[in-house]
Amino acid sequence: MSRPPLIERRRTPPSLVLYVAVSIAAGFGLLGWATVTQPIVATIASAGLPRIAGGASGRGLLFWIGLGLLGSLRTSAFGRRAVLTFHLPFEVAAMTLGGPVAGGWVAAVSTIELRELREVPWFGALANHAILALSGVVGGHVVVSLRTSLAGLRDPQLATLIATVAGAFVFCAIDIGMTMVVVGLREDLTISEAASTFDRSFRHTAGGEVVLGWLLALAYVAVAWWAPIVCGVLVLLVWQANDEHEMTSHDPMTGLLNRQGFRDRLEVAVSKARRGRQTATVLMLDLDGFKAVNDRLGHAAGDDVIRATGSRLKGAIRFTDVAARLGGDEFALLLERVPDVRTAEALARRIHAQRCEPLTLPAGNIAVGASLGVVFLDRTAVASDRALDIADAAMYQAKARGGGVELAAPLQTALGSSAA
Repeated sequence: MSRPPLIERRRTPPSLVLYVAVSIAAGFGLLGWATVTQPIVATIASAGLPRIAGGASGRGLLFWIGLGLLGSLRTSAFGRRAVLTFHLPFEVAAMTLGGPVAGGWVAAVSTIELRELREVPWFGALANHAILALSGVVGGHVVVSLRTSLAGLRDPQLATLIATVAGAFVFCAIDIGMTMVVVGLREDLTISEAASTFDRSFRHTAGGEVVLGWLLALAYVAVAWWAPIVCGVLVLLVWQANDEHEMTSHDPMTGLLNRQGFRDRLEVAVSKARRGRQTATVLMLDLDGFKAVNDRLGHAAGDDVIRATGSRLKGAIRFTDVAARLGGDEFALLLERVPDVRTAEALARRIHAQRCEPLTLPAGNIAVGASLGVVFLDRTAVASDRALDIADAAMYQAKARGGGVELAAPLQTALGSSAA
């Protein structure tokens, strides 16, 4: 079965190909070298489990690989909303308790997920795991080195704390820094744009999970063997709370943002536009002839159309853009860094043309049209709710004309003045 065409297929820059190749070679090369030449740190043996996880035995390596796979189960279950930082508790604990080899292997395998295997090119998946492996090995070396250099402290727990904090910081810095370069090269972002995107995702999840990772490692060393079980339960509770929060801002059928989640992102974009920091474009999209699909082929086929439309939109936008399903067959896009009105119009017309390509679904090839309303956000941008209303009105004007693209009235004026 052929895949439906995406809105835009971007060519892979040669610089990205080179960077990915170097990352794969460096990450897996360092992990292989560490596995062959270095033992697994036996810190965990002090808790009474030397035959399970300590030393350099094969059983010790299998223990940490198993722990990493345990972390990957979480992503497989909630892969649609998973982000980089959901694995930090396992990785930080591995670096502290098992050193560089444990840290590298747990980092590499704890991010394996079904969604990645289905949707990410093989070289992208390898690069992601290689970067994490490199980060884990280097972070584990930092933990071991600092713990050794601070062995003279009266309080060994303080030495462990300092080493763990430093190792976690190094791990996060390398992982996010190298991944940020990948995204920047792939999406043609400036350094500041890529940094602001990762800063937003890191603020949402990483801080709390880094702390939980430290607690997981420190509790094992300082209290007893059963303490990590308590910390693990706390991690699961935090994950569950985060999932419940995510469900309030995402559409369960498509995985896109829902109306409230889209409004939150739109408010940020409007604020940036008013301050002159960044222009953007809002597209309101409604399917044409969708009711006929439900009436003729049934609601199951209609649901397939909704899911396919969401997938096509999500696959077309850049890392910094946003796609949302507002309800029914109504969608919205927030395209950031759109420089001017003419570009906004060109993007909207291309999206409309490609969106009207037939969808290849179990019920057959289904052609569904679309009507788009467009609002350009700059220093004169109105409030977010008003911007949505204007885009919605423009969309209905396009629908009244039989489909197509309709620019909101201020855009039409600006386009005419710029053409003159």
